[in-house]
Amino acid sequence: MSTDVKKKGFLDSLTDGISKWLVPIGEKLQANNVIAAIAETMQATMPLIIIGSFAVMFLCIDIGPWQSWINSVPGLVSVLTKINTLTSGAYSLWVVLLLSYFYGNRINLKQNIVTIPVTAAVFFIVSPLTDGNISANAVGTSNLITAMLVGCLVPLGVKFLIQHKVLIRMPNSVPKFVEEGFAILVPAIILCVIAGVIDVIFSGTSYVTFAGFVYAMLQAPLTNIGLSYGGYAIIMCIASAILWPGLHANTIMGVVQPLTLAASAANLAALQAGETLPNIIEYEFNMIMDPGGQASLLIPCLLGLFFCKSKQIKQVSKVGFVPAIFGIGEPILFGFPCMFNPLMIIPMVLSTFWNITCWYVAIATGLVGRFSGLVLPWTTPPLLNSALASTTPVAAVICHIVMLVVNALIWLPFVRAYDRQLLEKENAAEKAEA
Repeated sequence: MSTDVKKKGFLDSLTDGISKWLVPIGEKLQANNVIAAIAETMQATMPLIIIGSFAVMFLCIDIGPWQSWINSVPGLVSVLTKINTLTSGAYSLWVVLLLSYFYGNRINLKQNIVTIPVTAAVFFIVSPLTDGNISANAVGTSNLITAMLVGCLVPLGVKFLIQHKVLIRMPNSVPKFVEEGFAILVPAIILCVIAGVIDVIFSGTSYVTFAGFVYAMLQAPLTNIGLSYGGYAIIMCIASAILWPGLHANTIMGVVQPLTLAASAANLAALQAGETLPNIIEYEFNMIMDPGGQASLLIPCLLGLFFCKSKQIKQVSKVGFVPAIFGIGEPILFGFPCMFNPLMIIPMVLSTFWNITCWYVAIATGLVGRFSGLVLPWTTPPLLNSALASTTPVAAVICHIVMLVVNALIWLPFVRAYDRQLLEKENAAEKAEA
């Protein structure tokens, strides 16, 4: 009897702690305009990343006569290379353009559209050139953090200057699009001059450009921390924890997703060049370790189908099974429910930690090859995604199966305990009705 009381007290304390500390933090992050705009930008650029990834995959497949065939088709290699270069290879360019738009919307900038080319101009001014031309590094993932900074600061600067009447005023009879074009003229000149001054200052340093400074001081350290085993595990466990009170995991994922996409691009470039793949953690690593969405919600769904007797769990699991296979865990999160369920918080976080550890150790020890950098649609089902994305498909599928089995063992006692609770309530309700 005393043991049950202690267990109940621990779960209640855990619930109170999460509600007290994590929920307010998550709500603040969710309401942050910068994080929300970055998350929107990442989603908008995903089709280009996928297209570029598949172009490289077609170039690098080395099975049977494939390479002989692909090289025998006139212009095919050139076209596939160009597709990759101008889609995922120009990732920072698309980020700065779209982020300027989404962040401008978030801060209610009326001149949002005409601000986009100004943002692009400032971005190129502070980025590296090669023989007077825009370099590949300027638009590639190595310039991603600079693109994010410029994509937010330029719309903010334009709004500030216009609010303080630093603009050319036009008569009321002038069409709106002409008025907005002239309204942004003075702010555009000021921001481009500031960008030019910054570029001159950094040209006399070892960083050469402002973008070089940002990469050395921000992007490289953030990558080293966010894509290290410890840093990544902490971030992802927090993401699973804030899912429990119903906050979207993208609140946290928006911070790390740009880094994983940049890591995928680096792996893809290395694969194309025939070099050693540099990153263990990248975008598909992140997708594969979350069957059924963040916190592995496919697992309680499967356990509910095959091991539970509660009508509620059975019905929710039937409804949620197909969506969960394709990475959509909301039916299980809200219908099971896992949200605000004291029994579910521990397996949600613990399964995330296990998944990261399983894959990281397997890849770091060489049991499984690194992921190629191929970015698949996030709805790709488990096992298929690891088979397509890994450089060692068979080993990756075996590792994936091991991960899923241990996941089931982590979730099983908690799901069965919840099943017993519901079953007692359902039996009591049936007796009451009788």
